[in-house]
Amino acid sequence: MSAEKHQQAIAGPTKRKGNPKWAFWRRNKDPYSGKRYFDAGYWYRRPQREYIEKEFQGFPIADDETEYRHRDIYGRVKYQKKDVLQYISPTESSPRPLLVQATLEVMKSQPAGDWRRVKLDGKVPTVLKISEWALKDGNFCLRWLRVILVVPAILILLSLPLDKAWDDIEFDDSYTEFPNYTWDYPKHARNRLDCRPSSERNAENASVHSGTKSSDVSSKIRLLRPRLLVVLENGKWELTSDTSRIPYAFISFTASHFPFRPSKTVTVEKAVSAQQTLEEFAQRKTLEAGLEAYWIDFRCCAPNEERELHTADVHRMCDVIRSAEHVLVLLPELSRQRKLEWGARMWTLPEALLARKQEILFCSPTETTTISKLAMADQVWDDGDASDADHQPTRVLAEHYSSVLTLGRLELFTIALEALANRQQNGTFYRGDIAYALMGLLHNRIQHDQSDSLFQSLAKLSLANDSDRLIERMVCMFPPPMAMAQNPSDLKHQEQENLFLTLTAPDQYHTQLWDIEPLCQVAGVADQDQTLILDACRGVSIRWKAFPQMKYKRSYGFRKLIAEVLLRSGAFWSGLGLGLMIKYAWDFNNKTYSDQPQFGANFPNTEDWSTDVGLIFLGAVAVIFAFLLSLGAPAAVRRLYGGRVMQSAPWLVGFEGVMPAKDLEVLVFGNSDGRLTYDPSSTPFCERDPDERIGVEPLWISSPGKYPRPALPQGHRLFTLVDTGSLTVSIFSARRPPSVALVCGREGGMLRAVLCHYERSDNCLYKETVVRMDSVTLNQAKGLSWVKVGLGDNRGRLG
Repeated sequence: MSAEKHQQAIAGPTKRKGNPKWAFWRRNKDPYSGKRYFDAGYWYRRPQREYIEKEFQGFPIADDETEYRHRDIYGRVKYQKKDVLQYISPTESSPRPLLVQATLEVMKSQPAGDWRRVKLDGKVPTVLKISEWALKDGNFCLRWLRVILVVPAILILLSLPLDKAWDDIEFDDSYTEFPNYTWDYPKHARNRLDCRPSSERNAENASVHSGTKSSDVSSKIRLLRPRLLVVLENGKWELTSDTSRIPYAFISFTASHFPFRPSKTVTVEKAVSAQQTLEEFAQRKTLEAGLEAYWIDFRCCAPNEERELHTADVHRMCDVIRSAEHVLVLLPELSRQRKLEWGARMWTLPEALLARKQEILFCSPTETTTISKLAMADQVWDDGDASDADHQPTRVLAEHYSSVLTLGRLELFTIALEALANRQQNGTFYRGDIAYALMGLLHNRIQHDQSDSLFQSLAKLSLANDSDRLIERMVCMFPPPMAMAQNPSDLKHQEQENLFLTLTAPDQYHTQLWDIEPLCQVAGVADQDQTLILDACRGVSIRWKAFPQMKYKRSYGFRKLIAEVLLRSGAFWSGLGLGLMIKYAWDFNNKTYSDQPQFGANFPNTEDWSTDVGLIFLGAVAVIFAFLLSLGAPAAVRRLYGGRVMQSAPWLVGFEGVMPAKDLEVLVFGNSDGRLTYDPSSTPFCERDPDERIGVEPLWISSPGKYPRPALPQGHRLFTLVDTGSLTVSIFSARRPPSVALVCGREGGMLRAVLCHYERSDNCLYKETVVRMDSVTLNQAKGLSWVKVGLGDNRGRLG
């Protein structure tokens, strides 16, 4: 048994067919029925099948019985079929269905996504709820009537042996951890020791089936001299492998000008004729340049049948360009249009930039002219909107390779990538060829992998080079939203381009890539497309099912002391009065009836009766006094639960929808006292005070209906995130409610937290949005080891 099969046998299959005997039971327990159910103390409503399939177009819910394996952080393995959106429970360290609390407005106006939904509610002490109900605005007489009604209930609740919630309670000052770990091997690991054992041996023992050594065809090995050249020997142009110390010209052209390959529109006879014309053209111009050898791809590259050697020849073409004496560009004519057509091809960019000399020879059958690299940015390469000085990547590259300016490693990678992506990729054979074209401009190289996607190739290339931790910075970026393609294959290709090609532009927080300081490390590139394995980031679980009962420390002022004395003394006087009244009323009753004297005897001493009556009266006075004190109990309870919050237990709590901060504070704390404030710069929806850096409530939240709501990206919803540690509120939009916040970087004096939702079937987090958080959060969040994070769209996760 191979090592790979042995490891799979130990771990178990990643998915299996479910037991048929449970199929009927599962169909009756449809997770997408849209009905109400009760579980774990909450009434919730399941999502509706029809709505989900409409929202996630092109991704219907599958009803098969396939079960997917999940291994938790403790190594426990469990199989389960795909269900509604799930999260990792911090208490159980295993996946659970996600319950999302939502405002009443959202529940009435919009069905839930693929998650279970509960009504938004807080966990406030009952005595505080009763007190706030009695003190709420209304008629003066009605308010006093409510106070009189609730006083007995307040006294009873306060007399129960329960913890007084207004007293300071010790609590953990750390956010709730995210107990997750990925057990998968990376497809491309940063360290070879982390590779899958079979892949590591294959890398060591790789060889081509033709018997050629792997070093001869590896894209990573630099060519000191071309493998083949066309050389003039004895009056004939011959293809030779003896290329040592022979000066030569590099021939550049485009197939649109010289269709030398047979295709549907080009016959074999026309292709052969074009090859002959092109070779005669190249031979003549080589001699005019004072040389007797040239390199041209269809003669000096291996044929397509030898795919690995052909691919290596294409990817190492940059070495051939660097060693050439001249770069000759062959055109049918030297018009601007022909030059632009040549410059629009992707591979022509490195062919000119890597030339040894600053002047490139442009040749037509009748004339030859020289154009410098800087001049080519205006005459040959089209950067689109030339008026935008910040988006002229080809011009900047030309200046860099002309030694006019020097780009940093991070700038070179991103700008070169943008410039290459703007060009046509005619003649490429693999999805990741843009990465191998970029590889020619960088120092370290990567081995070609036919199975790599564009994202995987670019990520692998970035990790192989010192690109100033580009991938880690990219994880923290929040690029502008793109229009969603309806076709899943088009969507994937669109996302791969969007992830990398927007790196040179500011994100939605107006931040450049180089402004971000990474706080994590990419351990490798995962097997799934657009997915990375991150290490050393900090994770915080987001609570969605309900607000917890708040634990906090407050300032102990004089008014709080008076309120506590009022409540405690009221209970004392009421207890004393009731005790006196009960005891001496009982004694008085016994003396009056039980101890009556026999006929003819003397009556008891009247002084005993008067003493009992006096004590009963004194008890009644104490009860009345206690009642009068108790009339202030609701106000005293409000004061005891209020006051300035000095420190509170940190939680990240979310709900679907938005609501005014004063109403939200009533849910969280029981009353509104200005404790919660909007964060001034956590998300693009934040609004700020003009004089101080404090957040203000958006008008479209405080006055709904009068002001329009902001436009949202396609498929997004509004969510609210409450940070009970900093007592701030943030509004963000996402396709799904994220269940974890990964602190991955920092910029501009704040942290970058990547909010992700969790997918159980592949134990992966999928990026939803990015928010900015206070720097103090870093020390309160717990570190994570390897976690798998997907940066692309996950609309197709359903079933």
